[in-house]
Parts: sequence; C-alpha cells; structure tokens
Amino acid sequence: MAFKSSLLLVALAVALTACGSGEAPPQEQKPQRKESVFDPWTGTIERAKGVQQTVDDQAAEQRKKIEAATK
Repeated sequence: MAFKSSLLLVALAVALTACGSGEAPPQEQKPQRKESVFDPWTGTIERAKGVQQTVDDQAAEQRKKIEAATK
C-alpha cells in the first residue's frame, strides 16, 4: 500500500512539473496609443491645466509679497 501511495505522489509530481514552461513570460509592453478624434480636446485640457498651475503659482507669489509688505 505504501508503494502505491509513493508511486502516486511521484506520478503527481512529474505531471505537475511537466505542465510548467521553462520560459519566462514576456514582459508587458505598453500598447501604442492611437490618435483619436478627441485628441484636440484633450490637448486643450492639458494646456489649460498648465496655464492654471502658472496662474496659481503667480497668485501664491503675489500673496507672499503682500504678506511681506504688510508686516
């Protein structure tokens, strides 16, 4: 009986190792982005975000100057 169970374990181990591939899976590549009809609008949004950041930075600098002048 012990021989049958050890034979079963060996057969199971061989079957499991035979299922695996020796090659590493290919690395994921970032899919190339295709141009769409929305590109002009999304580009405009990104430019607007950049302008908003510039305005916010200038406003913060102006506030600092006002604070320093009032002290």
